Amino acid sequence: MLRLRKVADAIVVTPAVIVVLLVIASLAVDGARADTKPSRFRAVDEPLVSERVIEQGEWASELAFALGISGALPDDHSAEDVFGLLCAERAERDMESGGRRTPVGAPFRVAIDSPVARGLGEPVRVVANLPSTALYALTVTGVGPQRWAVDQHTIGHLDPTALGVAQAATIIPLQKGPHELTAYLSHDARVDRIELAAYRPFCVTPADGWRDQQLLTFASSARTLVAALGLERRLPVDGEPIAIEGEAYESVSAYGGSTTRELSEPASGGAWATAVSRPAEFTYRTQIEEPGVYSLITRIHGEGEEIWSIDGGYRVTVEPEEETEGFASTHVVTLHLSGGEHVIRALLPKGTGIDTLHLLRRRARDVDYIALLEAEGFRSGVPKQPVTQTEAYRSLSRPLFAEISSHFLSRLASDFQRAPWWVRSDEQRAIAPTMRLKDQ
Repeated sequence: MLRLRKVADAIVVTPAVIVVLLVIASLAVDGARADTKPSRFRAVDEPLVSERVIEQGEWASELAFALGISGALPDDHSAEDVFGLLCAERAERDMESGGRRTPVGAPFRVAIDSPVARGLGEPVRVVANLPSTALYALTVTGVGPQRWAVDQHTIGHLDPTALGVAQAATIIPLQKGPHELTAYLSHDARVDRIELAAYRPFCVTPADGWRDQQLLTFASSARTLVAALGLERRLPVDGEPIAIEGEAYESVSAYGGSTTRELSEPASGGAWATAVSRPAEFTYRTQIEEPGVYSLITRIHGEGEEIWSIDGGYRVTVEPEEETEGFASTHVVTLHLSGGEHVIRALLPKGTGIDTLHLLRRRARDVDYIALLEAEGFRSGVPKQPVTQTEAYRSLSRPLFAEISSHFLSRLASDFQRAPWWVRSDEQRAIAPTMRLKDQ
């Protein structure tokens, strides 16, 4: 006791000491309140420990932020804006089934026919009034080399000459409202039609859709992470694929047909479909007994871009995945399909062809998504277990997330990206707003 008194007598209480004591007391109070007043989840590179369970709305907002697409959200954005940005397909279905008021016309698509330049040598300028916030893809019908910009930000070069139509390689996060589209054309180029439509192959959503205030589970976390990282094509195959011979098309446009011409390897059925002297579009119909996740894999011949679509909405541009004088097995798209009839269309340039199409059903249980993430190096838990703030932070802050998501980021129009936290400077991180749908 005497020693303690001597130590106390030796302490000099200065203003600096008082400040230190106040800071320590404040930290102690904050720690005591941790269970009653949840802290805000932030995508920043500093240690974060919190057992607070987060909600789906918060997780959706953080995913959009981590993927660099949250810049498209208006300042007064709602949960529906975030959900539409992550999956336009599901957002549209929820609008229809929930009886919510939808925009006039297509809620995630705008088309402009026969735009004209204001004068000889002047660029083409039009204003597209987008009805919803989403990730958009630009498709142009016309001819000749063209350089396109949205709101004066360049998004890339297009040349629809080979097919008569071209889809931009970049996807653009845009908020609802008016946007100016500008095309700088070569002297012999022409624009016949412009379309901005939500890029539906990108769909990040839990199995039963987003629910703003529903607690996030490891099942929902795994499904959305796998979709955001483009890993669904790695889910295990479930059963025998649906096989379609290339020459078994329902219809074909002019200049297309079937051939028995032999290549360096034989065609599956002895014949294959080909665009003979000009581009040609082939249409196929198939029945799917059960809804689920399906991958469209095709064996194609030739070089150049091809435009494939499913049910008119899921449109992607692909090229053969290997150079060969025969047929190259090429992944077209992996997506969720309902049971029933589906229409597949392929627009091919001159001299190319299709040997076979296969629809592979993927095993898509909650445990399959969790196992896939764990195989990639992510930590997870049992499907129905809620996800804490710490666990969510670890998923998005791992270098592995940055590495895998870099492919998606490379497709974003660079001027429209909000840089994810891991590529920001210290100054940017310091002022980066926390992406939350509501105040705590």
